[in-house]
Amino acid sequence: MGEFVGIDPLGAEKLIRQMEAGKALLGGMRPGLEAAIAEAGQDWAGRAGVTAMHRTWWFFHESQQDLRWRIDTLKRMVPTQQGMLTATFLFSNGTEAAQAAQKDAGPIVEALKYHDQHLSGQSWNELEKALQALKGKTDDPAYAAALLAALGPQTFQKLLRDWMNTRAPGNRRGLTPDALKSAGDSSPGLLAKAFASAEGSGRLGSEWQKMVETAPSDILTSLVALAPQSGTFLNRVATNLLNRSANSDAVPTDPNWSLHNLVKAYGANPEAFQRLLAEHPNEAGVLLDAYTITTTGVPAYEEALAKALHGALQPGFGTDNVREQAWITVINSIGSENSLWVGGSLGTFANSPISRVLAQHVRPILDHLARGQAERNSPDVPYVEPRSPWDKLDPKVSSRFFGALMQDSVATDTLMQAGQDYTRELDMGRFHPLDPDLYERGAHVNLAARTGALANLLLSGSTYAEWSDDERAERIASLMVMPVDYINNKFLPIGSALVSTGKDKMLDDIKEVMKDMITDYFDKKTPATAESVVEDLVEQQASFLAESLRANGQPPLSSTDQELMRDAIRGRLASALTEALRVRGG
Repeated sequence: MGEFVGIDPLGAEKLIRQMEAGKALLGGMRPGLEAAIAEAGQDWAGRAGVTAMHRTWWFFHESQQDLRWRIDTLKRMVPTQQGMLTATFLFSNGTEAAQAAQKDAGPIVEALKYHDQHLSGQSWNELEKALQALKGKTDDPAYAAALLAALGPQTFQKLLRDWMNTRAPGNRRGLTPDALKSAGDSSPGLLAKAFASAEGSGRLGSEWQKMVETAPSDILTSLVALAPQSGTFLNRVATNLLNRSANSDAVPTDPNWSLHNLVKAYGANPEAFQRLLAEHPNEAGVLLDAYTITTTGVPAYEEALAKALHGALQPGFGTDNVREQAWITVINSIGSENSLWVGGSLGTFANSPISRVLAQHVRPILDHLARGQAERNSPDVPYVEPRSPWDKLDPKVSSRFFGALMQDSVATDTLMQAGQDYTRELDMGRFHPLDPDLYERGAHVNLAARTGALANLLLSGSTYAEWSDDERAERIASLMVMPVDYINNKFLPIGSALVSTGKDKMLDDIKEVMKDMITDYFDKKTPATAESVVEDLVEQQASFLAESLRANGQPPLSSTDQELMRDAIRGRLASALTEALRVRGG
């Protein structure tokens, strides 16, 4: 019967720190005290105190080690790590655990030698029997570290390789889900857990760190798939594997289950994936590359990557600066100039779970992207520039990123709704565009620049989408309405259901007029060019602006003022809108 242990890790960690402070105090006192004793000679009265001080230092030191071992073991044994943790330990201390591991390692090494000599079913069964001695012990980090030290990296890898050759001989680029399940219930699962316990608690030597650079891909990805490894180890495996040559595998044409297993491990460790995206953009770009997604030979890869992105990018997860940098990596990867996400031989990414996840979580970063485009559209408008690190993001890349998402119809709807929500929250109708108060006028220009910029980015992105003419006309019209939603909540409180309904109807009417104009152009019912249709749409928007101001009881615009508004609308939207119309209208 083992020892029942209960510890509050937070309290124990605090005690460890207090004992460390005590050790530092005693260590600082020791030289001066010993010098004073030597100088006093026989006159020193408290000689026994030196021994007591040494004993106290060692008491603190040994207590720290024991507490650390107990905490690390409990954290491996207990799924939840809140408050008091309890479990029954097999060993009474770390030394006893290490001695048991060394004892268990001997029969494993001997059984492996015997199997190498005979390569028979019986010799394999003997090896498996020896490995089963690890069951129930691998959560103990002292046991795990001593076991791995006794085996060494080469023997450790050989045990995994021999199991693969015997039980999963056809899995040449990583273990399939069925093979992983079988491995998890057998010796590879025990070895992977032992590795996680030892590595996660910092008990492995440098020779094990070098293993990441030399071990085959399937060995490394089996380790991260069979047991929850530390985020540090997971990212070291990823950065190493994703820098290897595409032909480093012996059979690069087989389905790449190693890559799938790596991404699936990230689905279970979103914090590590967020850090990979933020700190290793080149390696993360390989995972996100359209060519990688379409050539892994594993259809489940895209879904696994979508799940990992969902965990790493969901609003509020992790720290803001790391999450934002992760987003920038995703946008730069998918929207790069040579991205196969938008056009090329791979076709479109319809029905993409990745596009849908990114569109689902994009709302909090829209303002950063809009500001980048607004600064390009209107460099003289103050206070629109994006802050760091968003100021380094090219708006053309943002546009292509939106275009990649828009190849999926569901993602498009989600993205456009996010854009409408963003425009509504800015509520630029609060300020008159020509208010005598310069602050009020500047505020309107600032908000108008940002809403127009977002519409510009979305319009540019829409050129990559494979939509029907009717769908394209509907969505372009919706994007055009975004920056002309001038109905002023300050004067028409949305608390009134009647007013809210009236506002929605007016916007629907505006959109319908624009859609009809665009549809006529697509259907060749008018000799108009893309440029002339854009001018008509700009004129329509200017009229809507004047009408919305009148409806809000605002002062009317003079003809000069109206021309200023036309120029502003034209400058923010004309280029992207013209290109969006040309894609289908010729």
